[in-house]
Amino acid sequence: MTKDTLPGIDSDKIVKNTGSIDLVGKEKNDSIFSPEVTGLSRRTMLKAAMGTLVGGAAAMLLSPGISRAANVVPNAAQGGNPYATKDNPYATKDNPRATKYNPYATGTDYSKIPQRLHKYPASDRAKKIVQDSLSIDTLFSGTWPEQWSSPEAPEFHDEMDRCIAGGMKIMAACPSADALNTSSAVAMKALQFYLKKINERPDKYKIVRTTKDIDDAIKEKKLGLYFTHQGTGLFEGDVDNVAIWRQLGYGYCLLAYNQRNPVGDGCFVKENGGLTAYGKTLIDAYNRYGMLVDVSHTGERTSLDAIERSSQPVISSHAVAMAIANYPRSLYDSVIKAIAKSGGVCSINVVGAFVDTSNPDIVTTDMLFKHIDYMANLVGIDHVGFGSDYIPDITFTADGMKRPAGQEIFPDGGYTTKTAYKGFPTPSSYQILPALLDKMLSKGYTEEDCQKVIGGNMYRVMKQVWI
Repeated sequence: MTKDTLPGIDSDKIVKNTGSIDLVGKEKNDSIFSPEVTGLSRRTMLKAAMGTLVGGAAAMLLSPGISRAANVVPNAAQGGNPYATKDNPYATKDNPRATKYNPYATGTDYSKIPQRLHKYPASDRAKKIVQDSLSIDTLFSGTWPEQWSSPEAPEFHDEMDRCIAGGMKIMAACPSADALNTSSAVAMKALQFYLKKINERPDKYKIVRTTKDIDDAIKEKKLGLYFTHQGTGLFEGDVDNVAIWRQLGYGYCLLAYNQRNPVGDGCFVKENGGLTAYGKTLIDAYNRYGMLVDVSHTGERTSLDAIERSSQPVISSHAVAMAIANYPRSLYDSVIKAIAKSGGVCSINVVGAFVDTSNPDIVTTDMLFKHIDYMANLVGIDHVGFGSDYIPDITFTADGMKRPAGQEIFPDGGYTTKTAYKGFPTPSSYQILPALLDKMLSKGYTEEDCQKVIGGNMYRVMKQVWI
């Protein structure tokens, strides 16, 4: 990452500790929590890991400069910004419209784009299937604070209420991502936001770490939330840190976000390298601590190596079929087949630019159905799922992706930049799911098939892996 990857981030401060891991040569496992080193049981190791968290995280969270957006323009309001104007104390050299939380601000109101206003008619039958099903969205991409209107996110509970009303039972909340910052301190601060919000309405939400927790959440009529991080930077080179994040409610963390990292290659790396020695030990740790291996955003060779290494089913939490949408974020047939062979699930996302390379203004159920139908015919309906990749407030993401830094994250020749100007059209789960089920039913799929795709298949995998 470079210093201008995203605003408010000093890459010199990003922790890049890989300990004594040999990234390309012989595998090593010198972690202080390694059972080979300590001879301790997993229960004892988890207690030790949690103790480390309590002692170390507090200091990390109090460290200056870890907030990604809260102080993008330091002391601007106090006159410390030489580019401030009478009307905007947060103006920058390159952008007179910059705001306190968004130096890339363009003034565009993305809440009014066609996709956000679009209505999807649906039958009562389809709506009832969603309501009666164990509906799981395997990626709700609300990174904090970037993908909310402000660090306080006053819209949070309203957004969750819409998900609940739309029939969602379980959601993977994504507080943070490697594309924003790889520091565990930053990930911890983002998680803190979600924990505060959950604590504000304990009658509405329940953190789920096991399928028993999921069952209890449904009985208690609460929205079950678990967490995910898009990348592996939060482990900071110590594979046994997986234990800490797993206990905090993280169900999976994808291996590589678009680019090369210590685990392997992301989906935009042309060399398409394989899983590193460190990556192999990380997969072992995922299996050991009950964290799902997620190969979304990950390169083909690294994905296949990870699936082969894993003793548990592997998932892709939010990616579509390359055969339908030829774009680096999509899954090759080889990966879809390997995931299915492992017993895992490929959850389709609903991002317009990813599901259809015409870069549509509005995502249609036909576009999504093509991916579901293709995967079902390729590997069977038991291996298809749903992970929207919906972002509650797209402003920061869209404005940022219009800038050169956006091409560092998605180096696709400007395709994502064009998508940014459209506001990244992506329907929410509550907006499109019933209509999508109507499309499946009209094409000959059964109600049971629909229930599997929108949650049943993922529940099966979670029951096997989450311990």
